[in-house]
Amino acid sequence: MKHVTRFALIMALAFALPYVLYADCPGKCSGNCMSEKAGAFVKSVPENMLYLISVEDVAMALEQGEDMVVLDVRPSDHYSKGHIEGSLNVPLPKLVDHIEKVPKGKKLAVVCTMDTNSAFAVAILQMHGYDAWILQGGVPGWEEAGQSLVK
Repeated sequence: MKHVTRFALIMALAFALPYVLYADCPGKCSGNCMSEKAGAFVKSVPENMLYLISVEDVAMALEQGEDMVVLDVRPSDHYSKGHIEGSLNVPLPKLVDHIEKVPKGKKLAVVCTMDTNSAFAVAILQMHGYDAWILQGGVPGWEEAGQSLVK
């Protein structure tokens, strides 16, 4: 699973890199252009433990009623077959167009079947000002840790 997580992070960084290199950002930015946001995200990855959060930490936060949202970025048909109770479903391909559905000001635990897709979503969300983290191991990791899914 560690290799999958590292791969997910590399893919997220690869996703963000074009914004850094090719974004249309004339002159000095004031922190509002995507190039600066992507650059800031890439630089913040090591100091933020690769934006990984464990199943145990998420489960405990949810049990204790902390202000956290689980964002499931799997396709809707996968979500309907079983998801983390109370999670919000915004499929990854629709995330940018429907980002307003994702609550700001709350910590987000982003989950998918694979950490790679969660990493893409976290990169997008971080560049849009969200406090988003990869739920390590995704839905399979959630189940392997003995946590249940609802339909």
